[in-house]
Amino acid sequence: MQSTQPIACNHRLYALAVVAAVLFAGVAAAEEKTRTFVNPVYAGQDPYIMVGPDGAYYQAASIRDDRGIRVYRSESLTDRGIHRDVFSAPDEGPYRAQWWAPEIHYLDGSWYIYTCADDGDNAKHRVVVLKADSDDPLGSYSIAAELDTPAWAIDATIATFGNGRRYCIWSGWPVGTDPDSTQHLFISEMESPTKLIGDVVDLSTKMYPWETAGRPAGLNEGAQVLRRNGKTMIIYAASGSWTPDYCFGLMTLEGDDPLDASAWKKQDKPWFSRANEVYGPGHGCLVASPDGTEDWLAFHSSIDAKGSWNRCISLKKVTWNEAGMPEAGQPAAWGEPLSRPSGEAKLKQGVAVDDGFASPDAWEELHFFNGRTLRFRDGVCELRADADRRFGDKILLRGYTYDNFVLKTQIQIERGKGAAGVIFRVQNAGIGRNNFQGYVANITTSGDLVLARCDGNRITPLAKAPIDVAMGQWHDLSVAADGSELKVYITDMKNPKLTVVDKTFAAGKLGVRGDDVRVEFRQLSIEPITP
Repeated sequence: MQSTQPIACNHRLYALAVVAAVLFAGVAAAEEKTRTFVNPVYAGQDPYIMVGPDGAYYQAASIRDDRGIRVYRSESLTDRGIHRDVFSAPDEGPYRAQWWAPEIHYLDGSWYIYTCADDGDNAKHRVVVLKADSDDPLGSYSIAAELDTPAWAIDATIATFGNGRRYCIWSGWPVGTDPDSTQHLFISEMESPTKLIGDVVDLSTKMYPWETAGRPAGLNEGAQVLRRNGKTMIIYAASGSWTPDYCFGLMTLEGDDPLDASAWKKQDKPWFSRANEVYGPGHGCLVASPDGTEDWLAFHSSIDAKGSWNRCISLKKVTWNEAGMPEAGQPAAWGEPLSRPSGEAKLKQGVAVDDGFASPDAWEELHFFNGRTLRFRDGVCELRADADRRFGDKILLRGYTYDNFVLKTQIQIERGKGAAGVIFRVQNAGIGRNNFQGYVANITTSGDLVLARCDGNRITPLAKAPIDVAMGQWHDLSVAADGSELKVYITDMKNPKLTVVDKTFAAGKLGVRGDDVRVEFRQLSIEPITP
């Protein structure tokens, strides 16, 4: 075994090495701290994110007008990751429509998705369990069971409590109440991943005024179980999800029996609610950072100030107070730079790309989400950025940062009255029309080539020139960035149409963007410029 003591004659060198190591660690820590992200991180609703047995993050989402299920896998919380469509609803029968709020779980060595469905009549909603057909969580799933709930039921979650038993919690209509008049949280023990056993207990007999927006008799849904510091808690969504006052409540189990309704005590105020122009924050989960040192709340909120089901997903760091309770504070304003979750991998230096649209897995998606506004096929990427221009549809090459490069692509605007183009040296990109920092080279439908800079809120043109733009025809576009000199080429790849000197952004991600147009991109290539 080597000695851990320094050699006597090298005390000075050792001391210098220690100082250098401390300084280096300080620089590295400062560099890590400056790595930021902005909310919303992607579009969608009802996030449930779990850490799989391989250490990666998994989540499921409803797609295709709530008639299909998609599963995502990612190494990062701020990037939803790669995805596969794993289930399609049957054309007929009791489960043909309205597949809502899926949660993916790994139980007893198998993958399950807990969701709900009906035959098109909301009053017939019941909890449905899907089971993976293989060991691959991104493979196909089949219907395994309907849970035997007493009445209408949605938003099922599964958790093992301190007594070692597994329970299911869902949101439902109490038996005997009018349809859609109220929603309560119910709990029941599980005999297996596909079967309830024993009593069904109502946990929501007490409703506070802040739980009644949009539902005077109260509405509770989207429960998640937290077990920490010897405590068992549930965070849940309260009030109507279509209102700006949708929020999170918290209840604590005082005792050992989760089936004792009187042992659950609700906090008398919302745990997490609207602030900083974030409306209707609710229905989410707590998940650990990549290195396991932090807890983060993933939640959805409305893109509309009056509330709606037009939603995006955000992240908020959660801490724990001296009493052992979770604290999330207020939602951060959209576009506000936040320190990334601890342990997220740094971006790699950009590499050469020959056919950028050959694989959808290469791209981080920031677009209006319904499963149909982004499509890759035969080396062509289509962005249907005319669905809702507030989303500012864009995709970014995953995992890489580029400083100096030459990018080439072809663009065809199919319809709309807006613009489409290349974004580069991008930082802090989130959902939202101008929610990114960096440069954009756009072709506009009004007939201009524009090079602009975006500060995360406003796009400022740096240069523009008139061009011939033909709808439904391909246009060659190229960008060369070398230090502070930025050049944009259109059609003629030898002579730049626009040249600008700007030092605002030195490096960042590369991608493409559509703004109020339906647009196709193809033949994207990138060649880094080496010193």
